Amino acid sequence: LYHISNPDGDRTKIRVSISLKFYKDLQEHGADDLIKREYGPYLTTTESGFNVSLLYNLENLPKDWPAVIKKAGLLKRNCFASVFEKYFDFQVKGVAGHKRAVIHYRDDETMYVDAQGDRVTVIFSTVFKDDDDIVIGKVFMQEFKEGRRRYQSAPQVLFSHR
Repeated sequence: LYHISNPDGDRTKIRVSISLKFYKDLQEHGADDLIKREYGPYLTTTESGFNVSLLYNLENLPKDWPAVIKKAGLLKRNCFASVFEKYFDFQVKGVAGHKRAVIHYRDDETMYVDAQGDRVTVIFSTVFKDDDDIVIGKVFMQEFKEGRRRYQSAPQVLFSHR
């Protein structure tokens, strides 16, 4: 959930806040550090009920303001990025024995990330409740599998349905 506002009614400032119910899971994998690295000068006191807040002064935007605005739009993506950076690092360094990342990103849906010596494995446990969604999900995953057959450098895709 995003909230975009003018704090205290000041139209020269825009605050962008995000609330992710699974942010605590992401914090275990360095989300706060990544957010500081990516948004440092724009971080502000977190708005109540949110996990991260950014503040932009419209009277003092840098010359590369389009890049700054684009990065603001990537806030959710960058919250997630910490998990992937951490496990790609494990894989590159050959670090073994680490705990698998478990991110409960939706009700009844969880993402698992693990690194082995030659790959990073990402598992999305998804529950389709509607029959139409089940069919669409099967077709979608089958297309991924077919892509692997056509392009040997594509990542392996395994899926099951029950």
